[in-house]
Amino acid sequence: MQAFDENGEGLVLRGHDFHWDEQNQGRSPHLDADSANRLIEMVLGRYKDEHQGQPPQRIVIHKTSRFEPAEREGFENALKGIGRYDLVALTPVSDVRLARAGTYPPLRGTHFGLGDDSYLYSTGYSHVLKAYPHGHVPSPLLVTDHVGDSPKSQLLKEILVLTKMNWNSANFAGLFPITLRFSRLVGEILREVPADRVPNPKYKFYM
Repeated sequence: MQAFDENGEGLVLRGHDFHWDEQNQGRSPHLDADSANRLIEMVLGRYKDEHQGQPPQRIVIHKTSRFEPAEREGFENALKGIGRYDLVALTPVSDVRLARAGTYPPLRGTHFGLGDDSYLYSTGYSHVLKAYPHGHVPSPLLVTDHVGDSPKSQLLKEILVLTKMNWNSANFAGLFPITLRFSRLVGEILREVPADRVPNPKYKFYM
């Protein structure tokens, strides 16, 4: 579990163990209400430790799979004392794409909506670079399952900004925001940390 504050400072936390039967329950693990509640309470506790006991004014949770009802219930219960919060699921998709006249793919930042879902091109042609800095046809991110207070336009802008915050890479931007990209990379490291050891929570040790 990784958390970032408004200044870009990151915290690395290891969540509680829980059982998941991939054969019977599917490939994407989901937390029950109690586990989801405890996870957010742990993050809030660490945040307060780092900020003189003050809770955050707003929390945004990014997830790569949809929120199950019990999971959503647990998260929202833990966030009751927070003034504003948003839950957002982000998934890359290849079955929905835009075509653009000319040589280059859609512009980075292009987005469109279908019902309650939004599709965001976090990669694409960049006016700043005057190029498309990737070697494949870009796919959009599906932005869905939003629960919270913020307008969709604000969430999309924040996601786009966060794709440029991977300080371990010289790339202009990535497909995923750092909230999800860093989580995957650090998860591989935490697998090697013994269960009786508490991982160092400072983001700088994982750069």
